[in-house]
Amino acid sequence: MARVQSKLTVMTRPMHANFTEMNHLGAAFLAEPHKFDKVLTRVFTASRLADNPLTAMTQGMGRTKEIESFEWEWELMGSSNRPLVVIENYESGATAGGGNTTNPGIAGSEFRIKLDEDWFKPGDVIAPDKKYLCRVQREPIADGNGYIYFLRLVTDDNALFLDPDYMKVGSQWNKLFSIYEEGGDQSGSTTYAMPMKLKSNLSTLRKEYSVTGDAANQALVTALMDAEGKVYQDYKWLKYAEAEYWIQWYKEKERSLWYGRSNSSVPGANGRIARTGPGVQELLEDSHIHHYSTLTENLIREYLLDIFFGRVDMANRNIVAFTGEYGMLAFHQAMMNASAPFLTTDTKFIQGEGQNLSFGGQFVKYQGPNGITLTLRHNPVYDDREINFKYHSQLQVPLESMRFTFMDFGGGDGMANVEYVHKKDAYKLGYVSGLQTPYGPNQGGLMSNAKDSYTMIVHDQCGVHINDVTRCGELILSEN
Repeated sequence: MARVQSKLTVMTRPMHANFTEMNHLGAAFLAEPHKFDKVLTRVFTASRLADNPLTAMTQGMGRTKEIESFEWEWELMGSSNRPLVVIENYESGATAGGGNTTNPGIAGSEFRIKLDEDWFKPGDVIAPDKKYLCRVQREPIADGNGYIYFLRLVTDDNALFLDPDYMKVGSQWNKLFSIYEEGGDQSGSTTYAMPMKLKSNLSTLRKEYSVTGDAANQALVTALMDAEGKVYQDYKWLKYAEAEYWIQWYKEKERSLWYGRSNSSVPGANGRIARTGPGVQELLEDSHIHHYSTLTENLIREYLLDIFFGRVDMANRNIVAFTGEYGMLAFHQAMMNASAPFLTTDTKFIQGEGQNLSFGGQFVKYQGPNGITLTLRHNPVYDDREINFKYHSQLQVPLESMRFTFMDFGGGDGMANVEYVHKKDAYKLGYVSGLQTPYGPNQGGLMSNAKDSYTMIVHDQCGVHINDVTRCGELILSEN
């Protein structure tokens, strides 16, 4: 994005990247005599993870996994049972002697359906609806891409027949139980879930900066302050370079955890592949994705119930929603609208007395039905104008700021669902020194080159692991 020019601007300093020389400092009006009356306040986020929420919620809270390879695999076990699906309306083409197309199953007659798997055995009671219990009477017969089942309604009502709509393609049938006659030698079916194997990989991240000996020791116009309030009294360029370097490094790592895309084909300078692993948004493409136009409490409630219903115990339905500033405002407004009938003039929103009243508050948590607890977490990455260029048509802020990424971090069953993954011993930090070193001028030590400069390089291999993406999802604002 172009740099904003204000009528109040009296001086701008040119930007540069990677290698700092005296010319850069002079052009930026930083290479001037020592001054004591100016302090540049700069938040040094390398020591605090406030601007890197995913790193803070995983690595910062001990949700980490160390591996010894670049890739990792895991298995996910689904339910041991699922409905079978009608893939052909088999009775629709039946002849007079082959079946009943209008009132299947009436008066105890046998009828047929064609399902996608050979799972059910004679004696199994299956149903598309609790009103229509049907017993499998014979072994299913293979037919093309499916299996034909022979059924009878479990009823003494001779007038009852199956609603023909349940024989149409796409209808779902599942087993309830099995029933048998006295002295029978048959038994009900048993189904087994086989685990799925999933695979992901790390991203290799590197960053460097270089500084000459003269620039490293040059006094600056402004002093620098870190996040703890410490002022660097010597006002050297080196202090700013270090702080800026680490701020950008952690920001880039955080971006890779959110926006990384799987890649195993892009070559690097030496011909080897510069592989990357998937970030959260790619991982959640197979989760619960919903596009919304107006955020409401009803939408949030139904969306979260859809994620958890029948899958997660009601005692463990805790989820975190990452969003931008305008997403937080939209959430607050949705909760305000829903709670308006219950709000009263009390100390929760109106404080003080007389001429010293204050009003306000913000919703950042939602206690939903059936044990759902939602906690809102600000994600500065979604507000970042440096990388999010698609803007809301009216608000002129990134659309990404109103994106909600719901993540179930787990823990109720003792297992983390979301973890920061890093390769063992992959984090490396070192210096390539010449006449200048990070500790000062080289006084007779070994040199890696003949330059009056040094370069610092950091290297890491890391990624994000989501064990079960179906426990997560996204609400994405759509203006269409």
